[in-house]
Amino acid sequence: MTLFSFILTLISVFLHAGWNFISKASKCTKAFYLVSNVIAAIMLLPAFIICPLPFNKLELSFFLFFAGSVFFEVLYSLGLVGAYKKGDISSVYPMVRALPVIMVAIIVTTFKLGSTPNLFAMIGFIFVTFGCFIIPQQKLTSINVKCFANEAIWPILLAAIGTTGYTVCDSLALKVLSKHLSTTSIATVSSYYFLIECGISLGLALFMFDAKEIADLKNNCIKSIYPYLTGIFSCLAYLLILFAMSYATNVAYIQAFRQMSLPIGVAMGVILLKEKLSLPRLTGIVIVFIGLLLTVIKNDISSTIIKTIKDLIQLLF
Repeated sequence: MTLFSFILTLISVFLHAGWNFISKASKCTKAFYLVSNVIAAIMLLPAFIICPLPFNKLELSFFLFFAGSVFFEVLYSLGLVGAYKKGDISSVYPMVRALPVIMVAIIVTTFKLGSTPNLFAMIGFIFVTFGCFIIPQQKLTSINVKCFANEAIWPILLAAIGTTGYTVCDSLALKVLSKHLSTTSIATVSSYYFLIECGISLGLALFMFDAKEIADLKNNCIKSIYPYLTGIFSCLAYLLILFAMSYATNVAYIQAFRQMSLPIGVAMGVILLKEKLSLPRLTGIVIVFIGLLLTVIKNDISSTIIKTIKDLIQLLF
């Protein structure tokens, strides 16, 4: 991992945690995310103009995956609105980031959409699952499943399902797209995501029929700087990761370092919003963080680690 890709990833990490912090601090609404997605679409428009997609060559499956991605992106936005309304960022953010890792792995493995997770990834999934189970607990000494019957858990699950859905759909859509292009460049992927942002904006606009949401859009979101910052931050965070990957010698390091947004997001909630960081929440966050790091260890890296451990055992015994 070069110094340049490291710096790009570091900035992206702070931007990702930052737009989630702004969402929570600003008491985000559907109108809030409508404005932020429109801003992201405007930022990605140059890529679409420079590198238009070959629509006349694309088969029906591409458009179905695209529509599925937009649908799940809207679910994700609605889930975040509810989750940040009901829960703290220090508990919502880790769970929304972590749960899709498990869900995507289950879907990919079940439907054979990709390679089977390696040993370290499987261990990481167990850590993530256990960590998400610990985060909402009141006490470590008395584990209780009833703690999940809170108002925040359902929108968190909705956001996680949304993330899982659009991750899978985007992956499949880009695979179809790559078959019709000689190379899949950053501009091409950005062009695709311009359409996604437009689709999300249209999807969220369907929820503006409520008088309260329309009033919020007119009186708060359009006049406030925070939805605009959220759109700019989220778009830049995504673009910086694309650039970082193009300069990295091993993408695994970038995927691992991206998980730093989790403790940063939690720290923002605790320090800036004065949220309470209980022992179960802290313990669960640490376990989730370790699990996420384990899931991004590639097969070649894990094989090297396993071989090193075996050599040490043979040396000792």
